[in-house]
Amino acid sequence: MTKKRRVVITGLGLATSLGLDVEESWNRALNGESGIRKLSLDGAEKSPVQAVGAVTDNDWNKITQAFREEADSEGERRTLFAMWAAKRALEDAGLEKMNAGFSVEGNRAGVILAAGLGINRLEDIQRWVNSEKQFDYTRFNREYRDVHRESIIKNNSNRPSGLIAEKFGLTGYNATITTACASATQAIGTAFRSIARGDTDVMVAGGADSMINPVGLIFFPLLGAAAVSSLDPSDICRPFDRKRSGLVMGEGAGIAVLEEESLAVRRGARIYAEVMGYSSSMDAHKVTAPHPEGEGAVKSMANALKDAGLKSDDIDYINAHGTGTKLNDSAETLAIKKVFKENAYNIAVNSSKSMIGHLIAASGGPEFVFTALTVNRDKIHPTINLDNPDPRCDLDYVPNKMRSKIVRGFKGSRIQGLKN
Repeated sequence: MTKKRRVVITGLGLATSLGLDVEESWNRALNGESGIRKLSLDGAEKSPVQAVGAVTDNDWNKITQAFREEADSEGERRTLFAMWAAKRALEDAGLEKMNAGFSVEGNRAGVILAAGLGINRLEDIQRWVNSEKQFDYTRFNREYRDVHRESIIKNNSNRPSGLIAEKFGLTGYNATITTACASATQAIGTAFRSIARGDTDVMVAGGADSMINPVGLIFFPLLGAAAVSSLDPSDICRPFDRKRSGLVMGEGAGIAVLEEESLAVRRGARIYAEVMGYSSSMDAHKVTAPHPEGEGAVKSMANALKDAGLKSDDIDYINAHGTGTKLNDSAETLAIKKVFKENAYNIAVNSSKSMIGHLIAASGGPEFVFTALTVNRDKIHPTINLDNPDPRCDLDYVPNKMRSKIVRGFKGSRIQGLKN
């Protein structure tokens, strides 16, 4: 068996309700600032959901100005969030132009991106269904140019990964993952595997999504998963709190550049951290609820440790799924206890969603960015709004205030020690 190659993180990019700049967003997260605000869509007063982690209008204008051509032709929010975060991550890695400074063969650099279904403006599809319930292909071909740019017809899930590859000359492995809330983490894990086994050298990986639209605003309340509280918007998302009432939708993107270690070292790249292991599982319980014993999470964490060659007491920090729903937070807490046993109470656990909301398919992207910075900086952002601890959620969730703590991992120009 070929020896697994080492994989490092050399670039980070973000677009969330906390901002468009990684350092600015990171500092806001450390300060416990909430990006969750009152819903401002037209007709919002009729929505049961009144709080969302939306990218601000000012930041959206910056994105559309940066990608004027794409905004005019393919200006769907999820797609442009992905373009922005990918550009910033490649710039951060010094690889925006793949032939500049240090050559990386195009077919050894690729994209794996998570993207939501883009189920907005479904009425467009009905336009070409005739009275006999048949699709009118002739009319569709004639009227396709009139389809709204935010329609799923023009922006399928694979659109962001395709545009990123085209824009930045990433002609290697390209894939899109759409597996609900696990999508972005699976995209990053799959990218890690492709480099580790030698299929690629550089991968742009992460996720982008936006469900802050009429479809999303009715879908999650119907599932009973969304917070519909009348509290101040910044207080509504309450992971691990006894008074938590459901998830708060967010939008945006989080993307990282992963790179084979020796390549990064040779070209003098800044290395944030090393990715050592990955695993994914399915508890096959329910679409809208985790197994109450946390079985899927247990398998994923245990197998990721095995893949990394680490033990349960090697871990100092976990960025949790932490949705703020009754079922997830207790099941996730139980899973951590099962995997890490007595060390579970020594691990700092936090939820980025408390400040930016649940980015659905993209959720693992910003969380991965914040995790890389935590390992690199030895600073842990808080889980905000944790004022009434749930007895069933009794781990160290870093409530309400940033903490400085040694998180074993990358600490210099080379890889040292253990990485989480």
